[in-house]
Amino acid sequence: MAYSVSKIAFMSFFLGSSGFAQTLEELWVVDGFNLPESAFYDAATNRIYVSEIGVFGPGGGMDGAISILSVDEELVQSGWVTGLMDPKGMASMDGSLWVADAMGVHEIGLASGHRKATIPLDGAMFPNDVAASRDGAILVTDMFGGVIYRVADGIAEAWLPMGSLSLPNGIWVDDSGIVVGTFGVDMQLDFSVAEAGTLYSISDAGEIAVIEGSEKVGSIDGVVRVGDLLVFDDNPTGRILAWQDGMVSLLMQSEPGTADLGVMDNTILVPNLNNGSVTAYTFSDN
Repeated sequence: MAYSVSKIAFMSFFLGSSGFAQTLEELWVVDGFNLPESAFYDAATNRIYVSEIGVFGPGGGMDGAISILSVDEELVQSGWVTGLMDPKGMASMDGSLWVADAMGVHEIGLASGHRKATIPLDGAMFPNDVAASRDGAILVTDMFGGVIYRVADGIAEAWLPMGSLSLPNGIWVDDSGIVVGTFGVDMQLDFSVAEAGTLYSISDAGEIAVIEGSEKVGSIDGVVRVGDLLVFDDNPTGRILAWQDGMVSLLMQSEPGTADLGVMDNTILVPNLNNGSVTAYTFSDN
């Protein structure tokens, strides 16, 4: 694989009438991944884990993998974990990396790289993104089934039942609560949608509410929080967007195919399915 680092670029943006203004600086880009779907930063190991789908679908077999980057773009290990089927979103908890793929959700030891368990998600159609909940469980979105699974003590159950959301994709959990970004409504074979997706907040009791101002904003893939901002992307167009105080603004225009975002401090990690790259951007005051 050929990996390269880009030149630094600078972009500015404003968020509504709040006067919020910062500069988004491109730090580095690493190329050569095989359909990278997620870039996840784990603070305990200070490493970036990149899920590589490989050949998408059953025809690819078990060619999915996870590779490791350092925080300053060095390729630490290509194919750290192999033999996965279309790995996508990731989260870490208690020394394990949790990875969603077509087989269910894998628990992988961060110290060893060995698969501890694969927990099936009964009835799942397209396991997608993963988040660690505040009560110690793992939450997994099933995009095609409209389900959110809860995994605890080696057992998975449908926490939000089938059809609760239309095409739920990215999921984020922190002390502020649970946020899910949806891809849209009525997806076609070419992944186009009749209606764009929305950001939703979900209570610990499973109550779903639209995040005001984010309605029909795009086909949302990844979502992360940076301070008061919810940062998310529109996969088909490559737009990186931010929500704050009921307003959505364009942070930057990337290439189409942006996928499941990661975050480390004020740095956003953007994997791109179409060009096989992971790019890091950071915020700085003007």
